[in-house]
Amino acid sequence: MDLRGWPYLICSCLFWSVHGMVPEPQNVRLHSVMFDTVLQWDPPNFHKGSMNYTVQYKVYGNGFTDLCQRTDVTECNISSIPLHGNYMVRVRTEVEEERSNWVNITFTPFQDTIIGPPAVQAEATIPGVLNVQITDPLVPRDGGKYSIKHFYGQDSMAYKMQIWKKDYDGEQVRYVNITDSSKTLPDLDPGTTYCLRAQVFIVDLNKNGDWSNTLCITTTDNGINTVQLSIILLSVLPLLPLCYFMILHVYRRAKNIFLPSYYLPQHFIEFLSKPFYSSQFLASQSQGEEQAYDKIIVLSEESKNDNESEEQMRNEKQLLQGSHEEILRPKEVSDFTPLVHS
Repeated sequence: MDLRGWPYLICSCLFWSVHGMVPEPQNVRLHSVMFDTVLQWDPPNFHKGSMNYTVQYKVYGNGFTDLCQRTDVTECNISSIPLHGNYMVRVRTEVEEERSNWVNITFTPFQDTIIGPPAVQAEATIPGVLNVQITDPLVPRDGGKYSIKHFYGQDSMAYKMQIWKKDYDGEQVRYVNITDSSKTLPDLDPGTTYCLRAQVFIVDLNKNGDWSNTLCITTTDNGINTVQLSIILLSVLPLLPLCYFMILHVYRRAKNIFLPSYYLPQHFIEFLSKPFYSSQFLASQSQGEEQAYDKIIVLSEESKNDNESEEQMRNEKQLLQGSHEEILRPKEVSDFTPLVHS
């Protein structure tokens, strides 16, 4: 038991016994949340009869108005006081016909009331980005509920928000000021859990409200998780052989059309490689001699792989053998036949 107040209590009891006065209420205080205001106090240490209390208020320059009269409880709801203004509120103790002195306390609703927390929601849409939505706290008043902006004004109110990485070993809290009810938070780490909370901030009064409940949300990842990757691979693998054969077929067809491959008989290559015949051919060409040409058929490598009939292949071989005999037979240089592609 605290004995430090005993000397004051003894002196007070002697004073009350001599002068017959009732002691004032003790520890008078206000508790106001969202303009719901209650005046509270502690009873005096006095045991003479039943104690009651009276509470009044006034605007400076005007008279007092009763709020609670001769109540036997130690609190009085004073929410009926107009919100706009600066008031004096007072309370006294009453025992039968005796009265204590008044205990005064000042009250300014807009400054003294506690602003409740807003509601915070967040959505992870794209990697590294959170879309935050803030809902204003509501004020119960006159049987209805109104946004806090209805009382302080749209331009006088903003929000403060904190955001940090969950389970992060170190101090890393970002502070964000928000003027609207929605905010996009970019430049966050993809696939990371962030926690955030917000409070109302009254700019004109430099007044902060209570923090909201902490909300934790994970940003979307910019990669493909293991399950998605496995599904994609299982879907694509059966198609790989088909794609390979299709690409090979298209390549062969394109090569046959744009880059056909031909081969010459070995004896024909040796004939063209001899410079003696080449020089005589050029000399005969310069003299303007009339030249005779033999028809030479050049077979492509691709043609050997075609599904031709045996009769057509036999005719081409006979024609090629006849041409070969003509080339091997000694002839004049003027009878040389240049290569003609057919």
